[in-house]
Amino acid sequence: MEKYSDQPKEEAELAKFAAKVLNEPLQIRLLSDRVYELLTNELRQQKERVGRNYEGRL
Repeated sequence: MEKYSDQPKEEAELAKFAAKVLNEPLQIRLLSDRVYELLTNELRQQKERVGRNYEGRL
């Protein structure tokens, strides 16, 4: 079983979504806000994990 067997289908779906979003400024804004939220949450979680690792070594 190939790991990336659905990759062309997913790429086509993403391309269709991107084309739709690029024509709607509000959708671009909502998408970028969501991406920013996800990235900041991930960075916060990483900082918390790193902080816990250092606390155990002190």
